[in-house]
Amino acid sequence: MSRFSKVAAAITLMGITPPAFAQHATPAELDRLSQERMQDIGPRDWGTPVNPPATANTEKVLPMPVSCMSPQDETTPLYSAPNFNATKVGRAGSQLAVTSMEMNGWRQVLLNGTHTAWIQANLIGPYKPLNPEHPVGCIVTGERADGTVLFTHPEQ
Repeated sequence: MSRFSKVAAAITLMGITPPAFAQHATPAELDRLSQERMQDIGPRDWGTPVNPPATANTEKVLPMPVSCMSPQDETTPLYSAPNFNATKVGRAGSQLAVTSMEMNGWRQVLLNGTHTAWIQANLIGPYKPLNPEHPVGCIVTGERADGTVLFTHPEQ
């Protein structure tokens, strides 16, 4: 048996399939094949549709006024207190709910309705979207039922 035959036999035994090649079927042929497939598998009963629950007003007012800002870098750490020796409690995301509280060059960030963190004031600036094609506006509108801060992005 030649070396090529042995390799081909090994590939076949391993169950490796050759790569698929592009099919050149017209949309009409694809529709016909789909209809044939539906005849082969028969009708399906998926049950009654599930009605989504009515959207409840889950927005609550935040405990303090905040503004939407962005860090210079998304790897910027957030601290539990306004100093470098405090515990790191997370990393800054692309949008932050920043309060007006400033202490020794640090700004307070609202993580949710009850928890805050601190970031160096010189490492944050006006909100800028990650995707330049997205709206540039950012407003902190409240708190969701799960406690997370709710940001909206109106067109400007």
